[in-house]
Amino acid sequence: MDRPVKTLLAPFEAGEVPLPETGSAWLFLNAADPGSAGDLFAQARLCCVQPSRPAFLALERAGHEVWPLAPVDEAFDGALVLLGKHRRLNEAMVASANQAVRPGGIVIVAGDKALGAASARKWAGGQVPLGGSLAKHHGIAFWFPASEDAFAGVALPVTEPAPGFAAAPGMFSSDRIDTGSALLAEHIDGRIAGAIADFGAGWGYLSGAVLTQARPASLDLVEAYRPALDQALANLAPLRGEVPVTGRWLDVTTEPLPGPFDWVVMNPPFHTGRASEPDLGRAFIAAAARALKPSGRLLLVANRRLPYEQTLRDRFAAFVESEVRDGFKLIEASRPRRTGGQDAAARNSG
Repeated sequence: MDRPVKTLLAPFEAGEVPLPETGSAWLFLNAADPGSAGDLFAQARLCCVQPSRPAFLALERAGHEVWPLAPVDEAFDGALVLLGKHRRLNEAMVASANQAVRPGGIVIVAGDKALGAASARKWAGGQVPLGGSLAKHHGIAFWFPASEDAFAGVALPVTEPAPGFAAAPGMFSSDRIDTGSALLAEHIDGRIAGAIADFGAGWGYLSGAVLTQARPASLDLVEAYRPALDQALANLAPLRGEVPVTGRWLDVTTEPLPGPFDWVVMNPPFHTGRASEPDLGRAFIAAAARALKPSGRLLLVANRRLPYEQTLRDRFAAFVESEVRDGFKLIEASRPRRTGGQDAAARNSG
């Protein structure tokens, strides 16, 4: 069990909050596996909400009831909120939990001290009288009785990172077009045609460039964060014309992918926490190679310091670094290598 989850459940263990009653229903926003501490809910229903596909799958494997988005029109007896790193998203989750819980039911919120849990407690205390607070496991937990009058007008703000595109906190680069994607979009043109996929599509900026600048016969958006995928499909609706556009809520690194594709475009994520993690981008490259046709091509943008070259050598017959600018490199790779003897057989047949 992760440290923040221990902090979240600490009010129960300390006797500050009554244990969940038999038959009660609890909502868990931004859920993570509580491990053995989940026995607190052995006689209650715990409805986990997790929009990130990898975490969703982990909860599902652990046997929890898990939803990508919170169920609507259902009143809960209590709620748990695990804070993340986006302040406005945290505030919206707390307000949503308050709205989902029957008046007088308990909402418990917790997060890491280093990620602003104290600020979240102060903000929530300005909205509703807190029932208590404690610090444990390098985190802060606080709780309050749900109130119909609290958190009025608090909602996830909508941003406009590019003309005609909407986004929200929690989505990658929700307030602007990131530099890497802007570079990649400049190189999307009419030679990119056929069945095309955007891996890590986010709120849809690169997919929009595919629809307006390339010649797609079809377009698949593969994205692990469900709100971003839903927003991308809404953003692209005015641009799609007759092109079939399909959203795929998938973890590129672990799940079977659609295809095969003529082209994959991507600006893969390279952070799993606060530090750069090249293995995530390498996994995206490997996934693209698996999803492409034998003649397929990958168009990739990445931070120029990330060491992806060996993975490209291992997975593709050839690649070229076509431009380096503003700290990013643009790479085009061609003909994914087959596994095992398939690649040798293809060479011999040629």
